[in-house]
Amino acid sequence: MVSPLRQQRDAIIAQRAGNDPKSLKSVNVNSLHIKLIDFEADRKYLKTLNAIADKVEHKRSVLVPKYRAYVEAYLAKGEVFENPIFTNMVIWLFDTKDMDTAIAWCLTAIELGLPTPDNFRRDWPTVCADEVLAWAEIQSGRGHSIEPYFTTVFDKVEHNWRLHEEVHAKWYRFAGLHLLRNEEGQPQATSVGCIDTLEKAVVLLQHAHDKYDKIGVKTQIKKIEQRIRALKDGKNL
Repeated sequence: MVSPLRQQRDAIIAQRAGNDPKSLKSVNVNSLHIKLIDFEADRKYLKTLNAIADKVEHKRSVLVPKYRAYVEAYLAKGEVFENPIFTNMVIWLFDTKDMDTAIAWCLTAIELGLPTPDNFRRDWPTVCADEVLAWAEIQSGRGHSIEPYFTTVFDKVEHNWRLHEEVHAKWYRFAGLHLLRNEEGQPQATSVGCIDTLEKAVVLLQHAHDKYDKIGVKTQIKKIEQRIRALKDGKNL
């Protein structure tokens, strides 16, 4: 079913295409619907770009700067209505790795009860969980910090969001493996000399397995348990 917002937007686009100045006299040129005409043109151009890198760069250098002030003004007014520019901007910010604003605006979208863009099947908690975890995996693999974004979203995963079991388990798997990272940022139980840290990792990984048993952590749990025994026995260190 086409939403009322979409119907109104399409009507304005049709009026503009027909060059009917009389029909536009009563329209507020600063309204969301007029803004959507330009927005739809930008989205159409974005689809013409084949390379993902080109799409991301266009979002970063053109689209995000173009619409940021509008979205900031929309949020400042505190009005609640379906706003495709805002919701698409959240996705673009994740794409361009502006994690600070992307997470903040995504949490706002959840709070306001707004739907994700019409071409997305995932809800906002899943989008946020997927995007931040993918970012954290890259950062961790490079030996970089994943804070404060990882902890911010992990708290939501633990206590607030009802996610699909596999998505939930991926977060706990990553949290456990992150405690085992070596100097190269890779998980390695033998690189950890603290039993408390190893035991925390086991708890996280076991939770991941209990939540979704196909998550693939049993081998790593065995390695950690072997490392704990070695440390306690003082053997094979």
